[in-house]
Amino acid sequence: MTDLQPVDDPQQIAVVGGGMAGMLAALLLARDGHRVTVFERDDTDLPDTADEAFDGWDRRGAPHARQSHALLARLRRILNERAPDVLEMLAEQGATELTLERILPPDMEDRAPRPGDDELVLWCCRRLTIEWVLRKVVTAEPGVSWRRGVGVSGLVADGTDVRGIRLDDGTEVSADLVVVGGGRNSPVMEWIAELGGDVQPTEEQSEAGIVYLSRFYRLREGRELPLLTEKGGGGDLGYLGFAGFYGDNGTFSITLGIPTGDRELMKLREPAAWEAAVRTLTPLDPWTEDGLADPITDVEAMARLTNRIRRFVIDGVPVATGLVAIGDAAITTNPWYGKGCSQAGIAAEALSAALREHGRDRTALALAMDEAMRTELEPHYVVSCMQDADRTKLHEAGHAGTEPDPAAAAGRDFILHGLLPATRVDPDVFRKFFRSFNMLDRPDALFTDPVVMERASAALATKDERPPLPRLGPERDELLAIASAASN
Repeated sequence: MTDLQPVDDPQQIAVVGGGMAGMLAALLLARDGHRVTVFERDDTDLPDTADEAFDGWDRRGAPHARQSHALLARLRRILNERAPDVLEMLAEQGATELTLERILPPDMEDRAPRPGDDELVLWCCRRLTIEWVLRKVVTAEPGVSWRRGVGVSGLVADGTDVRGIRLDDGTEVSADLVVVGGGRNSPVMEWIAELGGDVQPTEEQSEAGIVYLSRFYRLREGRELPLLTEKGGGGDLGYLGFAGFYGDNGTFSITLGIPTGDRELMKLREPAAWEAAVRTLTPLDPWTEDGLADPITDVEAMARLTNRIRRFVIDGVPVATGLVAIGDAAITTNPWYGKGCSQAGIAAEALSAALREHGRDRTALALAMDEAMRTELEPHYVVSCMQDADRTKLHEAGHAGTEPDPAAAAGRDFILHGLLPATRVDPDVFRKFFRSFNMLDRPDALFTDPVVMERASAALATKDERPPLPRLGPERDELLAIASAASN
């Protein structure tokens, strides 16, 4: 745990939103010595157990609460340094810790440990278990006041210098700093516009081009979770992506990624069609084995997904001072890449550091958070946009029976026949891939690393000498026919 002393000049901080971003910010800032009040619109009692939270906790402010989740190694590192008690409680709740030795590919001959392996750890559990644990820790934290069932309708400011928040009932609450979480539907842009400043924030976004369908299962008595390395636990058929995800307390989930607009594949929301379809996907054989588990949810959908970034410093000028937006209120990336919770943690850690360095210098604080956004978070947004655009081009070409975009096709070929084969046999490439995937390195570090590029290119050059890749699943029409027959 990082040995940080309390700040000399603690501030009164209002956090808007009690989701992942708001809770992570509240926890880190309170442990820095600040006085934090969290304003959470949802007015629900905290269930007694994580299982009860999953079964019945109404988190209307978290529409993806029952989708697959994991804590990437970057967020695990932040928690290990700043809040190890959160990880301890996750372990008590049955979360699955995945260390490097547990996920090394079975074809990897050199399994000797390397320096830095202790960082390559991620945690798997249900999203509501993560939120339940954080809520327990945050609400018990000295220095945090939790106000639930309280909506925020705007900002209180002197011009564009924010001095507090306005609640739905008209009450004004003063604060030295306002931190806006509130998720991807946060109205922070409208609140800033209402201040009437000469400089306004900018926003850019692109469609993720994908809809998620997920279903959770619980292991039967005496059964164990499948080994991730046995068949990989996932794959991409072009028209459909799929993966199995570990949960906690003997649970796991299966998620399908379906191109936006493919109405026929949305038939998989019907449970019988779903069960028939997932059993056609070869890497999921260990997850769909008869007698392994029973479903504990319906098939849950998550749609209208975008990559989006908001910038609150324009040409070196903050659009407002005394205000910071974090988490999905500031940046969202395609959830398929699993970066949302880590992005919230990175922003919370950056805010903690910025307040330590700049204290009550409100302009310097805004500039420091903008720098953190541009260096730490924006690269992930850029890569997410590029990956989604390439996937959409390839899907559209396949659906129309036309030639695919050459650049997108070349990129897919390099990853499928070069990079991924290299990760299965080369311990150094695997570690660098894992570090990039888990946000421990910049997302472009993998493709600028000469060792990775040399070995992936060598694997690509010999792709015709290797046996054909195993069949992952049926063609689209065949899968649809199987699913339709099951639901009739």
